Amino acid sequence: MYLLVKMLRKRLLLALLAVTSIASLAAVTIWWNAHLSGIIDTVSQGATISAIKIVFAVIIMAVMCAANSIQIYITGLACETLAHDLRMGYARHFSLMPLPLVERLNTGEELSKLQNEIADVSAYMSGNLSQLVSNGVNFITTLSWLLFINAKLTLTVNLPVLIIMLYVFYSSRVIGQATQLSQQAKGIMNKNADTLLALFPIIRLYDASAMLQDAYYKEVKEWEHQTVRAERTRARLMSLSGLLSNIPLMLLFLFGGGMVINGALSIGTLYIFLNLSGNVSGIMMNMPGFIAAFRQFSVNMTRISPKIVLSGEGGRP
Repeated sequence: MYLLVKMLRKRLLLALLAVTSIASLAAVTIWWNAHLSGIIDTVSQGATISAIKIVFAVIIMAVMCAANSIQIYITGLACETLAHDLRMGYARHFSLMPLPLVERLNTGEELSKLQNEIADVSAYMSGNLSQLVSNGVNFITTLSWLLFINAKLTLTVNLPVLIIMLYVFYSSRVIGQATQLSQQAKGIMNKNADTLLALFPIIRLYDASAMLQDAYYKEVKEWEHQTVRAERTRARLMSLSGLLSNIPLMLLFLFGGGMVINGALSIGTLYIFLNLSGNVSGIMMNMPGFIAAFRQFSVNMTRISPKIVLSGEGGRP
């Protein structure tokens, strides 16, 4: 992951702007929920909502829409810029190599890296990376605010999250291993396919297509088997994770509803916990997949790290 650190350091300002935009959107979301909670409490008490509160609600919604649009633009720009730096770094590596070394390169192997590791890392940076950072920021900000509002209810509801996290780390490791086997099988298949294309005239000359076709089909079957196995493992483990993620919500209805009946909690505050529960416990439903994808991303980054030359490192051959 040293390569990712270097890339973020190179685009430090853009990365900080992306994280700031995510945190700003989380803060505006909390602001909106706090205001809406006050409106709900006012209605539940039979009082009339003032025009100022309604206008203020419209202003907050406008600010939230603007913050969301800015966050999408900045995070998208940051992730795509990092992916562009990666692709250009891969091309720069070959442009700086001496000609004798270039002539000794295995074209099939390098194309396999381009079609697998580079493509997967670029896709991850353009998609899942921003989502992972956003989930982490929302988790921290929301949990901190809920603890400030009512620490007793927050701890009661979210303590089971610790159990879910243990399961998440276990299942993500299993999913990551299955995904890695599928990726390795795909790499072998693509590498040999490129080799077959390069040797096609010789294969035709010696009429060896039938023999090599059988060998290639075996590799295709292995890749298909590993891919299906990885998807089945992901579906099975994440289904149980989704079931476990509903435990905090059920506890919230049980304990939070009891506190509302006893007068220890307002309906508006309970609404806040219900509306924001997904930021704390709901993300656990998809967390095994996120962690497994990140582990695969880190493996791919380690593999391609020697092949990447960022701008300013032109002295390296």
